[in-house]
Amino acid sequence: MPLWKNLLRLLAIALLTPVIFLLGCQSSLIYHPHPYRAEFETMLRGARGQRVTFTTSQGRQTAFYIPPKNVPGGLPRAVWLCFGGNGSLALDWLHFIGAWDENFAYLLVDYPGYGDCEGKPTPGRIRESGNAAFEALARHLQAPPQDLQPRLAVLGHSLGSAAALMAAEDLDVRRGVLLSPFTSMTDMGRIMLGWPLCHLNLHRFDNRKTLRRVAAREGVKFVIFHGVADEVIPVRMGRDLAAAHPKATTFHEVPGAHHNDILSLTRGQIGQAMTALVP
Repeated sequence: MPLWKNLLRLLAIALLTPVIFLLGCQSSLIYHPHPYRAEFETMLRGARGQRVTFTTSQGRQTAFYIPPKNVPGGLPRAVWLCFGGNGSLALDWLHFIGAWDENFAYLLVDYPGYGDCEGKPTPGRIRESGNAAFEALARHLQAPPQDLQPRLAVLGHSLGSAAALMAAEDLDVRRGVLLSPFTSMTDMGRIMLGWPLCHLNLHRFDNRKTLRRVAAREGVKFVIFHGVADEVIPVRMGRDLAAAHPKATTFHEVPGAHHNDILSLTRGQIGQAMTALVP
């Protein structure tokens, strides 16, 4: 075989190898699901938590309802739909919600493949789970969805900010707190992989577009917290999201906060923002 053909073949292999690798293992680079450990059951009982089960295209799913401490009966003042980061589980929120308003209730939502949920996550499947979890909660509380919907708010960290915004769009939720949000998954790919490999992204979360649609509704109020020292999602991404919608968002830069400690460092500020958002 002529030398030029060998060189051409080597060049094709060199170009296609990273493409094939990214297409084949992309999910494992984005999502990090794992099951629950035994101690989470103790935490759930301590919070008087209740399992909310439902079925989606991915099979059986389990979310967790944490009732308010100070409301003896009836619907709670607000129900916060909580979505965690790509390496966390829904019940990780139990480390934080005890410091927040005791009149709030929480629906802690896992993604397909995480915790006790079957299936594999994608943007569409995560969106499906958020919507189905709300419908399951309405059945669990024996409340008409139209009575429960005005009480909803969303809370999300990192990947959970994308899930929270999708739930806000679909369920017409107009209040929320976003922690360390990215602008889009393609933008994240540009940071990690550069151009043009970033455009091989198959999981096209786009918080710019989703927030634009949510913010176009009347009375929308979102608060964004982002750590200045965030080593995963640059603070400029949270800043850019807020700057595009100054009437609908309030932005807080958190000096010294990294990606994984922002919840611990701003627990009190998050609670204050949540209380201020709920009338």
